[in-house]
Amino acid sequence: ALVTATAVLRLVADGRLGLDTPANVYLRTLRLADDTLTVRELLSHSAGVDSPAPAAMFADRVPDLVRLLGTVVGCHGPRGVVRPSNGGYAVLGQLAADLTGSSYLDAATRLVLDPLELTGSSLVTHDTDLGQDVVTGYQVTAAGILQPAVMICTIPAVGGLWATPADLVRLGLGWTRLLPTELVREALTAQTPPGPTGRAMGLGWLLSPDGEVGLHAGVGAGATAALLHLPGGQVRVIVTNRAVPLNTVTDRLLHL
Repeated sequence: ALVTATAVLRLVADGRLGLDTPANVYLRTLRLADDTLTVRELLSHSAGVDSPAPAAMFADRVPDLVRLLGTVVGCHGPRGVVRPSNGGYAVLGQLAADLTGSSYLDAATRLVLDPLELTGSSLVTHDTDLGQDVVTGYQVTAAGILQPAVMICTIPAVGGLWATPADLVRLGLGWTRLLPTELVREALTAQTPPGPTGRAMGLGWLLSPDGEVGLHAGVGAGATAALLHLPGGQVRVIVTNRAVPLNTVTDRLLHL
């Protein structure tokens, strides 16, 4: 989803959309049930957009987004409160596609992957496109047995990036170069009141209590990854080939 957030912010920087403009102004393929929800709220996970069931998030191929979400995406969550929303980022991905007149994959590649020369990264639509060099991921069964799990995210804008650790570092170091300084600052500035943990959301980034560290993390079928943006532009990357929580590690890094 960090690629999606960066792609959308690049469109903001180019003057093609406004952070505080309702997203439905730009959407063509589908729309939000609430016409007033803004791009800023979608980026900060505070729009209350409904998400697909967890079981629908991974498969062997990417389905049509309208078939997965419908032509009108529900917005039944609390507005103005941070609640991670895969549905909200799916909408942002479609917004980038509609605005550029291309697929999400093409838009994200042109706006983010290519400028940062992430040659070890790709956004795939079918598990047969992964190639031979992909590390096998594992998940634990109910019986406590590790079994291979190689499935792709059904919403590329949420979890479709397949990348090497080196490319994740390049993404963490390079995304700020794609945006004007004021928009980088906005992305790493709290957009919502702190939640019970003391953290708030920027634009695509979860922030430490002091606002000095940004975190973007995700878990997939057989893999987990986290990217931290530290003061001075330093980057920390954590990857596993098991679907295990990284909260213990990231919590410590967020409180450095």
